[in-house]
Amino acid sequence: MSAPAMETKEQHQFVDALGFLCQQKRTGELLVRAEGKEGEIFIQEGRITHAQFGPFVGLKALLFIVTWGTGTYNFTPQQTSDQTTVEMETAEILSLLAQQREEWKRSTQEQTLNLKTVLRLMPQASGTVRLAKGEWDILARIDGRKSLEDISYEMDLSPLDVVKAMQRFRKAGLIGVGHRRPEPGSAVFGADYLAALEKELKLAVGPVASIVLEEALKDLQAAGEPLTEDQIEILLKRLSKAIPEEEKRLGFQQTARSVAAEYAGKEGPSPTEEGQEGTGG
Repeated sequence: MSAPAMETKEQHQFVDALGFLCQQKRTGELLVRAEGKEGEIFIQEGRITHAQFGPFVGLKALLFIVTWGTGTYNFTPQQTSDQTTVEMETAEILSLLAQQREEWKRSTQEQTLNLKTVLRLMPQASGTVRLAKGEWDILARIDGRKSLEDISYEMDLSPLDVVKAMQRFRKAGLIGVGHRRPEPGSAVFGADYLAALEKELKLAVGPVASIVLEEALKDLQAAGEPLTEDQIEILLKRLSKAIPEEEKRLGFQQTARSVAAEYAGKEGPSPTEEGQEGTGG
């Protein structure tokens, strides 16, 4: 039976909760929700075995989750996963997450840079910096439109690594704060999209599609309110769990995102799209 959601009182408290559950040799799923995102962490007799956030799994998913702000988490005892994406010893993981948490706090405490910051290249650098190949790759993605979070997802890099690189770039005068471009069309999805989504779901699960969709929408959508892109990503993940055959599941996910692109008038929803209206500062 799922424990009631507990609101965190400070940032990154889930690391302490995770450590406690591991210390108690618990088995189950820790569901973390914050800033419109959702991550899953599975524990087997106190050992972290699997973690997932959007397309990211294992340690990479945990490194994203540790940068989230205040949110809520639920622990469901005895909930297990057939995936094993975490090979490190749990003690090492917890130590690394605690270290990453403290580094993240230090890196973002002045709020000069955060994941919603959008940066642009400066015409001429005012300082000097020696860049590694990976940092050149990061620098090449700065276009005055992408947020640091966008770049993090695009490059499959932890947010902390991206923010630390950006701090070096700014210190060298290579980059400055930019402004995100206005997004065309609406970034929300209403009844028309859900009707189209149900039609595609029916091809994968049959006539129970409407029931599956209704269950997946619980606690996600207020009556009559459209869904945001972040909520759509959570919805697709929930619906995918109802499709046991991998080929059908992957086909549904691809089609659902194509349909979303049609209704949004842009590329389909992904975790990178959160906070489209934000500007850096």
